[in-house]
Amino acid sequence: MMLPTTNDTDASLLQSLAAGNAAAYRLLFERYWDAIYSSTLQLTKLPDLSEDITQDVFAMVWEKRTQLTGIDNLQAFLFVSARNKIYSRLRKLSSQDHYEQYLRQYFQEIRHQSGEAAIYSRDLELQVQRAVQQLPPQQQRAFCLSRFQGLDHEQIALIMGVSRVTIKSYLVQALATLRKVLSHYTLPVLLGIFLGH
Repeated sequence: MMLPTTNDTDASLLQSLAAGNAAAYRLLFERYWDAIYSSTLQLTKLPDLSEDITQDVFAMVWEKRTQLTGIDNLQAFLFVSARNKIYSRLRKLSSQDHYEQYLRQYFQEIRHQSGEAAIYSRDLELQVQRAVQQLPPQQQRAFCLSRFQGLDHEQIALIMGVSRVTIKSYLVQALATLRKVLSHYTLPVLLGIFLGH
């Protein structure tokens, strides 16, 4: 199997991606990240939200990679996906304060629980550790530096000797994998893991 190159068309890269080729994913990621992020930032005016939405779009690309081979205009598909995610996120913002208050209360309660709830929390922590250990080495390292040590993408890129875009790609793929592996846990618990570090 030949490695994809930057000269490959989107259609060719989507075919390789459908076969699980991570290099094709990385090329598409590098090809479209800046454009999707910029358009998202234009609409939201919020850099953090724009980055989250762009990551969500690329996580969706990885998760649905086998279903994307028929797309004629990938760039348009990515822009529409990002726009839809923005609208969805904005609809939820009205209840965001209430939800954040709920999450804070949920995690305070979990810290003070004993018995079955404490066992559940320890089990979750163990499952997360196992899931992280199953990630490919580069994704694992990037995820741990980001979530457990609190480093930003720039710092991780310097430590790992790769580009910031590559770090974003590693994190998007790692989060997509972890979401799938840990999908049987409740959303608030997963948010605590992925956002709480």
